[in-house]
Amino acid sequence: MADAQNLLKLIKQLLLERAYDGVKMLFQSPVEAAKNLPLMPHIALELYNDVCAPQLNDATNVGNAPLFDCLNELLKIVAEFAPLEEFMLELMEKIEESSSIAIFSAYLRALQVVLLRQGNNKPQAIEWCLASVVTRVRQLQLPDYLREGYDEQQAELLEQEQQIEQLLAHHITIDLCYEPLLSQLQEEQHFKGIFRDCSLNRRNVFICTLMQLLDKPLALLELGNAPQRQLHPATRRLAAPEHRQPAQTQRNYLLARQKAGRAQSYVQQVVTSLTRNICRLLGDPYCLLSLVEQRTRWKRRLNASKGVYEMSSHNLFLVDEKLPLPALGMFYHALFVGQLLPATAPKIYAPLHLFEASLYLATVLLEQPEPAMQHCGLRLSDYMLSIQLEPLPQSTLDLEVHKRYCEAVCKITGYSPQEALRQTALQALHHYILAFEDCAKYFILRNLLATLQHDGILGYLTGIYKDLVAAALKQQEQPLHEVYCGAKFRSLLLQCVCVLPEDVKSDLLLHSDSLSNSLNFLRFLALGDLKNRTGFWDVRDEIEQRLLQPLGTALNFSLAHYRAYRERVKNGQSASDDELMQKQLNMLAVNISNSGMAGEGDGTLPDIGREEKLEVLAGSITGLETLRVLYARACEILEQSDLKRKFLAYKTVAMETEQ
Repeated sequence: MADAQNLLKLIKQLLLERAYDGVKMLFQSPVEAAKNLPLMPHIALELYNDVCAPQLNDATNVGNAPLFDCLNELLKIVAEFAPLEEFMLELMEKIEESSSIAIFSAYLRALQVVLLRQGNNKPQAIEWCLASVVTRVRQLQLPDYLREGYDEQQAELLEQEQQIEQLLAHHITIDLCYEPLLSQLQEEQHFKGIFRDCSLNRRNVFICTLMQLLDKPLALLELGNAPQRQLHPATRRLAAPEHRQPAQTQRNYLLARQKAGRAQSYVQQVVTSLTRNICRLLGDPYCLLSLVEQRTRWKRRLNASKGVYEMSSHNLFLVDEKLPLPALGMFYHALFVGQLLPATAPKIYAPLHLFEASLYLATVLLEQPEPAMQHCGLRLSDYMLSIQLEPLPQSTLDLEVHKRYCEAVCKITGYSPQEALRQTALQALHHYILAFEDCAKYFILRNLLATLQHDGILGYLTGIYKDLVAAALKQQEQPLHEVYCGAKFRSLLLQCVCVLPEDVKSDLLLHSDSLSNSLNFLRFLALGDLKNRTGFWDVRDEIEQRLLQPLGTALNFSLAHYRAYRERVKNGQSASDDELMQKQLNMLAVNISNSGMAGEGDGTLPDIGREEKLEVLAGSITGLETLRVLYARACEILEQSDLKRKFLAYKTVAMETEQ
């Protein structure tokens, strides 16, 4: 003990004399190390408390870099000999409270040594230590726009932001720290039985920790990791058939990833490293997909009095705190969309199984408030659809997750403040519907048309159904599928397409998109189905009563109302109408707020002046006049096509009579 105390005094004296190389020689010289290292267990904790902890700070790093380096080396030596449990607690606290990357790196090096000493013993303690690292990363300050959303120009400049540089520096430091630990784990036997060990052990703790590092805040940088074709969805023509083919989509992903690999960003490097390390520990990267449905559909109700608590199942991966679903979603996003699947991944999994399991994760990402996470959810679902080799069966729609997915995508499409995100969501919805077999497409469209309130999406869905009917009608030699003719076709047409929500009192401007698409659908049927293969002409009179007659009346009434209102505004006599307009505008603001996509505010809009009112009214009148032109054209084509059908029928009868 006396020799140990003398060594401690010598170290302190050398530090006072600024003989930092002398301190290092005490442990680096083979002769000195042989004498001094056996004494370290007696003074390690005292050396830490008296020397390392008080001086290992940012002030020392800035003002006396040689001293900081010396203390850094001393801390690593202390970690080799200090009592494990006590020193672990100290390191956890210091890591969480570290004020800079230099301090964080110093204590992380010490933690690496401690964890290597710990081995497989006490995995709970290992979990707590690694949790302190994750906590520190989550505490880092980041720009507000990461959570609010950013465009592609900002995405290209992300890594030049100082706060993001700090985040990436922390991740790179963590990666360097974990490498020896992961190598040690790989040397151990992976599976000792038939079934995978999902209990609390060192391997599973590391898997969960690496997964958590893929979650926010790193996940908020994923928009900068997207191929340019995904940041500019408007550059792709949705109507072009080749862009809806899974094989073509798959080639696009592979090409984009191939190009991105030529010059990887730091974000890509960090995500790649984390993903590959997780795959090293898992063996089978698909294995956690089977737990996703179990966690989502059969949630365990915790009740300590009945013995049901977090780890009562003895499965670490079923505990949300240990393995959050958004983190798991980001892992599979990196695997599939990022093309990071290892070459050793099993090939036995069916594409349908992968799609169904991944859809849960995509939905979880879509339900996150951050636009970057929503982008990842859309890309994940889009990619999993692109690898399907045949149309998805209707039976898969029995899973409740499809309803959640459609609701989340439609919410983003209708109310996201980011145009690129809305376009991507609309594209994903289109791809999703077209991936199913015909009866499933009809089922999805019918339910969405019957339940959605967003007029623009309703109009778009009507257009999709019109395109499907058009494609079916082109196949002259084959009979139409039951969803494109007969009772099902008439039911959707009359109950979901050819409807005025409030008859002649309907707000035509509010429903202009769906009405325009409905009129276009009628024009198409009148021109393209003269043989009545769909059964459209059997309900022509009912369509007149349900839609065309009340719509004509409503158009005349609305145009007269808005033109009179415009005159009153010009003459300054519009007080009563102004109150009604303000109520309507405020209701619009409230609807947007209730959608969950609006920013902060009280759900009201400010009063508008006379010129703004006239501008709004001019736009409203133009919209109504455009709708009236479509209406008139649709009615005209219906009449002409009806006459043409009668003429053809008369001609056919005449020819049969002559024969």
